[in-house]
Parts: sequence; structure tokens; C-alpha cells
Amino acid sequence: MLNILYPMYLAIFRISDIFDSGSQQPKLDSVDPTEAVANELLDKIILKQLHLMEEKMRCELNIETSIKNGSIHLAKSRYIMGQSSVSTARLPTESSPDFSASTICETTEEDGVKLMKVIENDAKNTVNPLRWFGVLVPQNMHKAQSIFQNTINFVVECVNVQLQLHSNLKLINMLKQYIGSKKLT
Repeated sequence: MLNILYPMYLAIFRISDIFDSGSQQPKLDSVDPTEAVANELLDKIILKQLHLMEEKMRCELNIETSIKNGSIHLAKSRYIMGQSSVSTARLPTESSPDFSASTICETTEEDGVKLMKVIENDAKNTVNPLRWFGVLVPQNMHKAQSIFQNTINFVVECVNVQLQLHSNLKLINMLKQYIGSKKLT
């Protein structure tokens, strides 16, 4: 188990955090150095977990604010163009020709954690949704579109933070099991 823990410890956190400034020996208070390293790693991962939770709340607030602002701009567009011009009746139906999304997400893996990344779709059958509402749409409609497109980035960032939270939770549980098994022996 130590073979897994120590390299993970070094990969996640800088080695200088556990060494005294003058010596090259880790600061270990316990008799069992592997348990001390595991405890210190657990502390650092839990601190990282708290920072990630704070970041996730910030992302969720950004998403909420963006959706609110985009909805306000859509409401202004509907007021300017009239109720029938901006409604669900203008949205495509099942009988509409197929089209691709203009933005897609790609999954990558870094340091054993899956992350998502927003990329622009280069497919030829992408459609600008503003065209569903006419050729000359109000500036508020363009503003709403750009806000909602930016919201996608916040959503992907929030998903990435959530994936990191789950990964850290697995590490925390694994370390707790390791520490618990060391205390039994």
C-alpha cells in the first residue's frame, strides 16, 4: 500500500511541504513513518477537497448568474419582437432536418482524473439558433446567445471540479482504510 501512497503523495503535493528547510528527512512524529505520511497526505487531500468545494460553489454561482442574465436578454428580445416571434413554436421539431451542436465537449484524462474540455464543432451541418427567430434579430438576442455560450464553459468547469471531488473522495476513503488497517496491526 505504501508503494501506491508515497508516489501519489509526491505527485499531488510538493515534496518541500513535508521536509524541514534544513534537512532532507520528512517531519514524522509517529513511530510508524508510513502511517505519518498517510495521515499527512490525508490532511492535505482534505484541505484540497475543501478548496474544490469552494470552487464548485463559485462555479455554480457563475452558472446561475449567467443563466439569469441570458434569460433577461431573451425576455427583452421577446418584448421587442413580440410574443409570437420568440417562442417555443420557433424551435426545431422532430420533423426538422438534423443538425449538429456548434459546441461539443471532449473528455480527456490527466493524472488519472477525467476532465472535460469545450471545443467548437467544425461540422458542416451546424446551425446558428438565432436564424430560427428570423434574419434581423435584436441585439439582446445576440447578447443572450453569447452569455449562454459562455455558460457552457462554466458548466464544464463545474463538472471538472465535481470529477476532481469524486477522485479525491476515493483517495480519502482509500487512505482511511489504510490508516485503519495500520492501527489494527
